Amino acid sequence: MALTKLGWNAERDGQFAPYLARGFLPARVAVEDKHFYRIWTVDAELTAQIIGKLIHEARGDHSKLPKVGDWVAVKLVPNEEKAMIQAILPRTTKIVRKTSGRDTAAQILATNIETVFLVTAADSTFNAARLERMLVMAHESGALPVVVLNKIDLCDDLDAKLAEATRVAGDALVLAVCALTGRGVKKLAALIKSGDTVVFIGTSGVGKSSLINRLYGEDLMPTVEVREQDAKGRHTTSWREMIFLSKGGVVIDTPGMREFHIWDATQGAKETFPEIEALAPGCHFRDCTHTQEKECAVLAAVAAGTLPRERHESFVKLQLEISYLRESEKQAGWQHRRKSDRVAHRVFNKQD
Repeated sequence: MALTKLGWNAERDGQFAPYLARGFLPARVAVEDKHFYRIWTVDAELTAQIIGKLIHEARGDHSKLPKVGDWVAVKLVPNEEKAMIQAILPRTTKIVRKTSGRDTAAQILATNIETVFLVTAADSTFNAARLERMLVMAHESGALPVVVLNKIDLCDDLDAKLAEATRVAGDALVLAVCALTGRGVKKLAALIKSGDTVVFIGTSGVGKSSLINRLYGEDLMPTVEVREQDAKGRHTTSWREMIFLSKGGVVIDTPGMREFHIWDATQGAKETFPEIEALAPGCHFRDCTHTQEKECAVLAAVAAGTLPRERHESFVKLQLEISYLRESEKQAGWQHRRKSDRVAHRVFNKQD
């Protein structure tokens, strides 16, 4: 398999030059399972592990470990179908979310991607607020977001659903598809160019794996029926996996996520809520939060009915969430430093 089919380009040649001089080979991470990986080189699919130096440097920061989509420099293990990952090349884009639970840490879902397909169902489970959060995550990644409205065969009023998705999507393209019948899948496939890497993101049961099977041409990814009693899906993808399409192009499938915990929204919020970004310069205060300030252009638009109240509420909720997350991150860092200081103090006293 040519490296270009895996997503390699001229920029990577320059980045890899120092590793090539040391006799290493380029490879791409296809599957991540703790400190074990499946990687693709130009010649083969191999099992790989990371060297101890990388593990040490990544202590307390898992984002420094290889992730699905990463380009890595590897050294082959003689007489075995194994390799040791020596270094990670710079990431051009990355999809990041906050880890679930109470931990305040970033979780990278995929790296080095050109397009993020945000899959949502056109049935009764469609949720505009959830789609907004998905868009924030996609815009923040640096990749191009595309909204995929799947299961249109289960939609009673497709025009209304498309209008709602388009209103939320802003400048992002919205596609109506049906993985079951194949309707609209050709348009979806046309967006995946040879050498491009795309990722499918969405909650369980929206049909990500079914769409990938359609694109691939056969049942490659396992699928299960959505439960009728509550319309909820079950996880069919347990880890992020890379699939290579015959026409070229790389697809990354991600596990269905129950919640989309935003990690950062600096640029993502601006691009997801362009109407608020356009109004903000008209506010009296430069640091206006658009919540209670006088002479706020955003609040004035809400009062006048030109800005939907639900869009404003979603924006404010997102800003509060990010503010809380950053404060939690500071607290976690402060507690970690205190713990480190106590350990160092005990060691120092013991040496005395």
